[in-house]
Amino acid sequence: MSKKSKYLSNTELSAFCEQLSLVITAGLPTYYGVSILSDEAPDAETHDLLEKIYKPMELGQPLHVSLKEAGVFPPYMLHMIQLGEETGRLEEVLKSLSAYYEREEEIRSGIKSAVTYPLVLTGLMLVVILVMTTKVLPVFSQIYTELGSELTGTAALLMKISNMINHYMAYIILIIILLVVLCIIFFNTNSGKKYILGQKIPMSIAASRFANCMFLALSSGLDTDKGLDLADELVSNPHMSNKISTCRDDISHGSSFSSALLRSGIFSKMYSSWIAIGNKTGSMDEIMNHICKAYEEETDNRLTHFISVLEPALIIILCLFIGLILVSFLLPLLGIISSIG
Repeated sequence: MSKKSKYLSNTELSAFCEQLSLVITAGLPTYYGVSILSDEAPDAETHDLLEKIYKPMELGQPLHVSLKEAGVFPPYMLHMIQLGEETGRLEEVLKSLSAYYEREEEIRSGIKSAVTYPLVLTGLMLVVILVMTTKVLPVFSQIYTELGSELTGTAALLMKISNMINHYMAYIILIIILLVVLCIIFFNTNSGKKYILGQKIPMSIAASRFANCMFLALSSGLDTDKGLDLADELVSNPHMSNKISTCRDDISHGSSFSSALLRSGIFSKMYSSWIAIGNKTGSMDEIMNHICKAYEEETDNRLTHFISVLEPALIIILCLFIGLILVSFLLPLLGIISSIG
């Protein structure tokens, strides 16, 4: 288990919860299960961490307290495990947490792929265009000069652009670096983060996290107020936090949980019938789980669609640019060579 960051990674948290739930399913004491995990640890760092958790548990300390003292487990996980121990539903809570952190890792990986691939493709496209403009076009211009002909039309315009880029290359690079730095700074400010988190994909992710948190809270015996508090801390999205506050205010004024959910706009209207059914049948926790999975699928579809649209668009732009150069320079050049021949 890596401790490069404050908390363990989503993959490590999911594996830990899954392994511990299997131990409880087998009927073994929790502390004994941690001891087994420690003995089977793949490296010394993981062994030391699990030993740090195991030793106080052997003396009767609860699991959530030992995990808190380890300092590498997030507060949400600690609170849910404490709730599981107090209600006797630790096995179910651990399985739910394992699935939750596995989904979080899938979302994180999906976003990383959706951002990294287009950025790399865009960078390569810009490099190709830059090389074509600054290195290839001057060669064509020299050929035309040696043949005693002049560039006209689009070819002349492209050549002027090429000369301008070569002349001001240092300034252009400086401006690009400055723009990149400004974008990074902006998107790390509160305004920039708020703008990004207000887009469709981040809002879909926030709705999925909210539904999953409410599922865990309600299935573990928490009331809706406590579940909303936990969800607000977990989602970390100012737009969703505002909606959660609206939902909480409606409940405090006498509205039912289902009615407050619908009025707050946390979920889209297409889930209103699901929420109504959950309210009438008393299975709101299961409905939240279904909504969570639906939003996860929606997020995956949005990411896939984004990549499927962007990739061919960038390739088409690159092909059009190269085609423009070939048509503007090669066709007239072939005509000149034919006339000489």
